[in-house]
Amino acid sequence: MTADLPPLQSMTGFAAVDGSHGEATWSWSLKSVNGKSLDVRWRMPGRMDGLEAAMKKLLQAQIARGSVSASLQLDLASNRQEVAVNHSALDRLAQIAQRRDGRAPDTAALLSLPGVLETRSTSLSEDEQAALNRAVTDSFAQAAQALRLARLAEGAQLHQILSGLVDQIEHHTTEAEPLAQAVTLSMAERLSALAADLAAKANTVIPEDRLAQEAAMLATKADVREELDRLHAHIQNARELLNAGEPAGRKLDFLAQEFMREANTLCSKAGSMALTNIGLALKSVVDQFKEQVANVE
Repeated sequence: MTADLPPLQSMTGFAAVDGSHGEATWSWSLKSVNGKSLDVRWRMPGRMDGLEAAMKKLLQAQIARGSVSASLQLDLASNRQEVAVNHSALDRLAQIAQRRDGRAPDTAALLSLPGVLETRSTSLSEDEQAALNRAVTDSFAQAAQALRLARLAEGAQLHQILSGLVDQIEHHTTEAEPLAQAVTLSMAERLSALAADLAAKANTVIPEDRLAQEAAMLATKADVREELDRLHAHIQNARELLNAGEPAGRKLDFLAQEFMREANTLCSKAGSMALTNIGLALKSVVDQFKEQVANVE
């Protein structure tokens, strides 16, 4: 990746390239949308069907994923037509005219009659067709490169959006850390107060080791520090992928699932309303992250 190119490529883009060779003119249009792999749908004249395999390799050199519609509008010049004499019709008309008048007919007059002169389209020679194929293929290579640049322009915007969402995920994760520690201490205090109240009502004494054991169990169930640590690791991984300069859509999609897994666990283990609200806010941002990642190559 060069320094002047964005590190991400979108799977959406459009490119159009016009070309000409000799008397032929054409226009390529390429449109790309999201896809699990590189899938190309071709719309070309029948004479160009044999070029599909070579042109797909050219496209693969520019993009890795996406559903691409490739359309070729080809026009051969009208002067590829020639005028031919229908000799059978001319002979029949000459015989009829001679039988009627007894003298040789006027050839010029006969040629003006309908059906005697025919306009026919001439086919390209093998060399002409081969030259046209090369020119059209070269033009397609330009269109494929233009499509890549269009997708990179979209990718630059995606990079900005996704980087901002990762920053929000980090903000919520950092915001949850002091609350997670406070929840653990608060649960221990509540347990001690509840145990003391029950002991007083029952006129008994709860062993300290038993109380400590219960407190440890509750603290373990409510402890989300492991989830927060994993979130920080995922955040670092996301930033590395966003700036790797290579197709990262599938990896980012998997990472979005991991983000959501940790956010769900955070909500289920939250011991306070404040921590629950942070977990819900985190899930909302992760949903946006996953939606945008679906556009990344």
